[in-house]
Amino acid sequence: MKISGNTFVITGGTGGIGGATAKSLTSQGASVALFDIIPEEKGQAFAKELDVGGKAKYYQVDITNSDAVKIAVEDVVASLGNLKGAVHCAGVAIKREWTNDIAESIPNFKKMLDINVTGTFIVNAHVADAINKPLNHPDGSDKHAPFWTSNEERGVIINFASAAANPYARVLSYGPTKTAVVGITKSFSDFLGPSGIRVVSISPSIVVSAMTANFSQYFTDDLLKTATFPRVPLTADQITPTVQYIIENVGVNGIDIPVDGGWRLVSLKAGIEGGKDPRELAPGLE
Repeated sequence: MKISGNTFVITGGTGGIGGATAKSLTSQGASVALFDIIPEEKGQAFAKELDVGGKAKYYQVDITNSDAVKIAVEDVVASLGNLKGAVHCAGVAIKREWTNDIAESIPNFKKMLDINVTGTFIVNAHVADAINKPLNHPDGSDKHAPFWTSNEERGVIINFASAAANPYARVLSYGPTKTAVVGITKSFSDFLGPSGIRVVSISPSIVVSAMTANFSQYFTDDLLKTATFPRVPLTADQITPTVQYIIENVGVNGIDIPVDGGWRLVSLKAGIEGGKDPRELAPGLE
């Protein structure tokens, strides 16, 4: 899939990875639709900075609202045209204080399920349907066309999971939601294969961003102990080459790609290092 001349929806499009992806794609001639929840004025200002080489447009949209996402995607098709996929970066990691009571995590788990899992399904579904609409509904009505198959590469969707998708520690609630993102990626890849749309996920380790700023030192120490190389948090610009690789390589489909320096989210357990329980040092339980 070529980048230049094509349009991509980027959720979390003004954030760390999303913003870096938007800059990368527009610098190569793509148009981008930035889906995020920051105020309209700030989002439009960010989009204006990107509008060099390609086109950029900001949409203030909640990815858990299916109707809102559908309307936004329809406008992307109408205003930017040539929609070829999405880079779905939006997600949350909600923390609480460590306790021995698991049920205290239920409210956070429900919210992360809604945003990280249901939001992923919604974005993937509406972007794929928009790409396929000319063939699914050739007469413009709600009537479904017969099943069809294409040998042409018609689109690519990239989801962001996490190293926490294979949960080890500190990710009681967050980790399983990212495991589900990998599952959605594989199920959508299978379903959309006949229509020529690839679906791939990326699982980064700790990425320097506003979301990780308040506990970056804790994870920096953990990376030094348990990662392979590099043993430091990654920057968003170190993630975007993988996005480009997936878009441009037609053979990459239905897999999760780790970008994690060999870190497997291994943490020390109680009784190690002088008996200090490492949970007392953690910034919170996700």
